[in-house]
Amino acid sequence: MSCKNWCLACLMLLVMPIMAANSNYAIKVKAPELKMDTLFLGHYYMGKLYVQDSLSLDKKGVGVFTADKKLPEGMYVLYLKSGNYADLLIGDDQVFSIQLDTVQMAQSLQIEGAEQSADFAEYARFLTAKQSELNSLNSLYKEASEAEKVTLTQQMNALSTQVKEKQQSLIQKYPNGMVGVFLRGLMVPELPAWTDSLNCANVDSCKAMHRYLFYKNHYLDNLNLSDVRIFRTPYIANTLNTYLDKVLLQINDSIIPSALQMIERSRGNDTTFQIIANHVLNYSVKSKIMGMDNLLVEVGKRYYLSGLATWADSTLLANLTSEINKIERSLVGMEAHNIPLSDANGQYRYLYDMGGSQLTVLFFYEPSCGHCRKTTPILAEFAKKYKDDPRIKIVAVYMLEDQKEWQEFMEKHDMSALVNVWDPKRVSNYWYWYDTSTTPMMYVMDKDHKIFAKKIDVPTLEMIAKHELK
Repeated sequence: MSCKNWCLACLMLLVMPIMAANSNYAIKVKAPELKMDTLFLGHYYMGKLYVQDSLSLDKKGVGVFTADKKLPEGMYVLYLKSGNYADLLIGDDQVFSIQLDTVQMAQSLQIEGAEQSADFAEYARFLTAKQSELNSLNSLYKEASEAEKVTLTQQMNALSTQVKEKQQSLIQKYPNGMVGVFLRGLMVPELPAWTDSLNCANVDSCKAMHRYLFYKNHYLDNLNLSDVRIFRTPYIANTLNTYLDKVLLQINDSIIPSALQMIERSRGNDTTFQIIANHVLNYSVKSKIMGMDNLLVEVGKRYYLSGLATWADSTLLANLTSEINKIERSLVGMEAHNIPLSDANGQYRYLYDMGGSQLTVLFFYEPSCGHCRKTTPILAEFAKKYKDDPRIKIVAVYMLEDQKEWQEFMEKHDMSALVNVWDPKRVSNYWYWYDTSTTPMMYVMDKDHKIFAKKIDVPTLEMIAKHELK
């Protein structure tokens, strides 16, 4: 991620002792071109920008952001209503001056009185210059001969080395400062060289696995998730989501333990614990990946319902308890409960006895449900393809108690290839054992009656059948 360039103005040294005595942060702004204008100070939090303060400049374009409470260390933004802006790193020194040039607000940022902020502003200008050089080299590379490309590549690598050296020098100078936190967080750990110590039969596959396992275990190494300052950067939310959505294999068995490890790494600080636990919980709710219900239950029980999430109010806990109660008995990987269901003649049989030898599809529906009316005929056509195949059976459960409605619905959609059942005596408690809070609801069980798919549509079921019934 590239940093932007910004401009800061210098505080008058004579007034700084007075400001320091009367406030915990005082940022004097000198911007003659902005006289009588309003300047805003915003802060980043989980990748989003929020207003922190505003300042009306006087006739000379001078004013002071000040308050009797220190600002949290992090990356801030000075911006105008016009959209012009400059990012401003604020560390532990919070009495300083900045000077703004609105023509090149970011590039000409100048700071006095806060060495860490000034050094970062200088680094941003350095980075912009190197990026400009790189762009020029890339333009030349497109039209260069093969011999010229070798030289240009060397020059581009040299630029990259210069940037890395600059970053490392700042990290060494401020190992515990906001500059160090910010720059380390941008760095992805370097993949170590692969060595074939096991005499791998498929080298390419082994290299790919080596790469995956390294980044799975080390991608977030440079982020101290118990340091609240890392959450006041513009990139943190994107980094966390990239890890969950792209670095990890997109299956629940890969994501869940890694997501829980993220939460554990944040527990050195109450605030960071809250941030990461909430982030993972929200991720589990919004994720479209099958099996993320398992993550919601795990996080909910381990941290929220256990009382560790002291910030959670009664409404959140009540809603979470309700949701977990709906889904915790029918999670992916669990053994499906063997419920009894009745055919149209009143004969009850257990689910296991009605299933296929390899796949059992459990389909819950209501005729009044619009999505059920769309899905059922598609499922009925799919069932006809496997009508005589004992390896797969589709058990379609009518959820209500109106037999006439049920019979008419089955006839209308030609559901003869399905195993059609209901529970008029309400003895199965299917609503307890399976999440049927939304319809239609489809589960797929394997030969051992374990749930390995849920909340799927018919096209997904077709792919599963083709894969499993080879």
